[in-house]
Amino acid sequence: MIKSILVCTDGSAYGDTACDYGLFLAARLKGHLAGLHVLDSRMLEGPMLSDISGWVGAQPFSAQLQQFRELMEAKGAAVVRAFNERATQAGQDAEARLAMGHPARVILAEEVATELLILGQRGEHAELIGDLLGSNVERIIRRSFKPCLITPAAFRPITKILAAFDGSASASKALHEAIELAGALAVPLLILTVRTGQDEPPAEAVAEEGLKLARAHACAAARFIAAGRPSAMILETARAQGCDLIVVGAYGHSLIREWIIGSTTTHLIHHAAVPVMLVR
Repeated sequence: MIKSILVCTDGSAYGDTACDYGLFLAARLKGHLAGLHVLDSRMLEGPMLSDISGWVGAQPFSAQLQQFRELMEAKGAAVVRAFNERATQAGQDAEARLAMGHPARVILAEEVATELLILGQRGEHAELIGDLLGSNVERIIRRSFKPCLITPAAFRPITKILAAFDGSASASKALHEAIELAGALAVPLLILTVRTGQDEPPAEAVAEEGLKLARAHACAAARFIAAGRPSAMILETARAQGCDLIVVGAYGHSLIREWIIGSTTTHLIHHAAVPVMLVR
């Protein structure tokens, strides 16, 4: 069971929601929560500051480097302070810290010491990128070896979990995680198998296999079979059945498999209105 949670926040609305989910899960799983805010070192590189200096008519960027770094650090300290205050108000003994570097690389290095990584679906520039997934989030979830929880714009308590199950090794790991989580949160689990027209073995047999696994762990579960495009059926079933969390198997680590098999996962985390947990 998950006992160590790392939530990454940038001070944005999406980052605040990620914090809310971290606090919710830490309280109910009786786990340890930590926060992380990464100062993007690329902002201090010559070409970026040169462009900024040109925009504002400032002195050459070399003379502004220290001042710009201090501004970044002041903002980062405010983000950390806000996280710590949020945790205190929630009655949680959690603390955030600052790090400097390439955000994706720093976070992937930090995930070694945690069991669940929580990331906002989009970042502080969400209003500029629209429906596009945050670039750092995309890099992290494609390379992470730990379960990742990608959270949406708004928080709502988890009262029912949907696990997508197709009988594959990746889906089996995801189902095990969903079963443990449903038991720890004392919420029902819906096991969804999508019939695609090329089912081998048949969807009914796959769904029954998943249900047997849940019952073997004394999990309150039901099975559901839908037909259509997997990503669309997962989102529609979660909405129609009132599920507050989707659990799926994540990308493979082969670059080819990432782009072909990972398309369902990518669609889910782009469009889900509830958090999506990716499990390897």
